[in-house]
Amino acid sequence: MDSMGKMYSVKEVAGMLGVGRDTVMRLIRRGRLKAVKLPVCGGRGRNVTYRISEGDIGAFLNACRV
Repeated sequence: MDSMGKMYSVKEVAGMLGVGRDTVMRLIRRGRLKAVKLPVCGGRGRNVTYRISEGDIGAFLNACRV
């Protein structure tokens, strides 16, 4: 994690960007926002969770600038 910096959950990134969690998940699935897929122990039927690095959030925001 040293080279990646701080890691954020989908919910945290959604709050930073002012969008919903579904939008962040869509960006991840479409490959526009890089994320690390992690297994979940227990939970409510979900088998994975995602973490997004601070650097990847910055790269996404830079790519979106006009």
